[in-house]
Amino acid sequence: MLIDLKNKKLFAIKDGKYEKRLFTQFLLLVTVPLIVMGLVSYFIYVNGETEKSRQALESYCNSVANEYENLFSSVREYYLDSTSSTSIKWLVNQKEVPYSQYKEVRQAQNMLQGNYFLSKYIGFYNFINVKEGWVLSKFGMYNYKDLKNKGETDLFLQDQKEVPLSLYWLNRTDVSGPYQEGAKESGFIDTSGELLIVKEEYASTGLVYLLTVQLNMKQLGTLTEPYQKMGYDVTVLSQGKVLMETNPDFTAAFLKSGKCEKSDGGFFSSPKGKKYRYRVSRSGSNGLVYITGMDTEKMKRGGIVFVFASVAVIAAFGVILVLLRFAASVFSEPLLKLQRFVDDQNVQIRELFVSNLVKGELNMDRIQDTMKKYGMEAFHSYRMIGVSCKFDEREKNLIQEEQDELNRKILLGLPLEVKEAFFVAPVIYEHTLLFMIGENDDIEEDHKTALVYKQMKDYIMEAYGYPTAFGISRTFHKLTHARRAYDECSEALHSKNHDRNENGPSLVLYDDYSLMDPAGNVYDRIVEDELIHAVESCNEEEARRLLDLILERLEIKGASGMERTYYVTRLLTAILDIPAKVSMPLSDIFDSEQYDVLTKASRIYGKKELFTYLFTEILDPVMEALNDYRQLNSCDIAKQVTAMIKTSSGNITLNECADALSYHPNYISRVLKREKGMSFTDMVNEEKLKIAKYMLLTTQDPIAEISARLNYNNVQNFIRFFKTQVGITPLAFRKEHRE
Repeated sequence: MLIDLKNKKLFAIKDGKYEKRLFTQFLLLVTVPLIVMGLVSYFIYVNGETEKSRQALESYCNSVANEYENLFSSVREYYLDSTSSTSIKWLVNQKEVPYSQYKEVRQAQNMLQGNYFLSKYIGFYNFINVKEGWVLSKFGMYNYKDLKNKGETDLFLQDQKEVPLSLYWLNRTDVSGPYQEGAKESGFIDTSGELLIVKEEYASTGLVYLLTVQLNMKQLGTLTEPYQKMGYDVTVLSQGKVLMETNPDFTAAFLKSGKCEKSDGGFFSSPKGKKYRYRVSRSGSNGLVYITGMDTEKMKRGGIVFVFASVAVIAAFGVILVLLRFAASVFSEPLLKLQRFVDDQNVQIRELFVSNLVKGELNMDRIQDTMKKYGMEAFHSYRMIGVSCKFDEREKNLIQEEQDELNRKILLGLPLEVKEAFFVAPVIYEHTLLFMIGENDDIEEDHKTALVYKQMKDYIMEAYGYPTAFGISRTFHKLTHARRAYDECSEALHSKNHDRNENGPSLVLYDDYSLMDPAGNVYDRIVEDELIHAVESCNEEEARRLLDLILERLEIKGASGMERTYYVTRLLTAILDIPAKVSMPLSDIFDSEQYDVLTKASRIYGKKELFTYLFTEILDPVMEALNDYRQLNSCDIAKQVTAMIKTSSGNITLNECADALSYHPNYISRVLKREKGMSFTDMVNEEKLKIAKYMLLTTQDPIAEISARLNYNNVQNFIRFFKTQVGITPLAFRKEHRE
């Protein structure tokens, strides 16, 4: 009986019924709970999105308020400063319309129109010299008595005299402007829209002047466009009136609800039945109220789509499983074994590759060959990150094997998004989790490093409950510098700064060490050296890239004022020192008008404009002059190098010649190739060979002594060199020619 049962079971397995039943049970076991969870997830999603929307509304409301507050405050501060300038004081003192003084009037108009940042937000302005009776606007100057809307303007001035402030905002968006169909012409005072009022009056003489600055409402509206695209409604109130809105229905429903004065957030319903969640932020200095809202129905619609999508994915997944079942049952096991073996081999090779990089045992050729062979992607920029768990007092005595075991568990359980961010593979090196981040741009490299830091920190804390210490190296661009990067991140990882937060995660960047040096606060001296080498080599493309990189980092790190001037001056000084090293007068490179390059550069504040100026006016002329100078002197250079080789009996290096002649070694190599038709090494070998032959034929000195005189540390090296050049050994050469 037992045998029959076994045979039936074996037959069922061979026939495939057992496998089918097992496959069906597995499919149902996976699919049914997923379907149930998909239905439940609707409610979880809606509840979660409700909380997220509350937080998002608060964040976006604050963001809207900050943008408008910054703009309105900037406008206030600008015109507060402008009215104390000499141009405005000059306007106040003009008793008649200054038609003939074009230059002074133009300066005043430029100032009243706003600076390069504010000008696009300024729609119109009117400067009314009440004391002397004339008007200056964007469209011209005229006597106050000739105004086409003088009566309306008189009433406006009378109202403003009653206001006991000299600088304030005035909302007159409900007032119609004097212009017809958008046509602007002189002779009118436009007092409509959102206005900044600046005035000056004395107790003895009354109102001296009044300046109205009208904001560009269309440009103000662009500040709300990003939030509108994300599905949020934004309304801005000024003195109880609507200044800006993205959804009139939302604004009307909110004002009708009566929650403007007494609530900072919550829900309200519109007459059309829509339910909104809203958030209110109020400004004390500029008198603005910001309301941000979102239709709650959008969250529910999103939840329904989520459920349907989940069900569709589950159904598609089930169909695919059924279709793949037959092929998987036959091929899956051997393929999986092979795949696991290949994956293990690849992981080990990649880990070994990273370990060898850290040890500094690979040259660039081997690195490139390995990466090409195993399909590793190369990047322009890299950072190395070291991670170590922080143990409390009871766990600090953990042996290193236990620490390594914990590190291995961390590596095995890394989330996929973290693994994909690594360059090649993470390793455990000297009991430290070590990995590299690669990216094709220095800025993107910084962003990616910050993201990986947060993901790793959160993962280790959630999975194992340990706070972590992070040490991050500086950005490097060659994988042969990996050893240096490891030393940097190791030093940062063991910095005392981690002790300041013993019970929480801590981060130390090796870049911070350079900040301790007052001469290198935000300035990258390594990139400066690379730029100098690029200019010396007349490599225009590389010089462009490095100059752009330096200026971009200065801008990102916020260098300003005297600090920015110092770094720009330092950069220019380093560049202008290049022709000085080869005794080239700067007067041969620059015109007399360019002698104030340092002053001009410090006054250019836009990154793009500064880059264009520095490259066009400084770097390009220097490289062009260096190239011309070197072409004229290339013959002399070849003669000087030949003489130096002969004088030193061939015991001199290319770098020593370059230092003596104040040229880059690569440039000297190119000159020798062009003038002599041979490399520096060939010339040295030729000189040494000539001396060796002479000594072999004219002296009885032993081969070892001749080798020592030619500065060979090993006589076998000299014999090998001689045989390579002549075809026979030194001893055979002496014997043959003496006979």
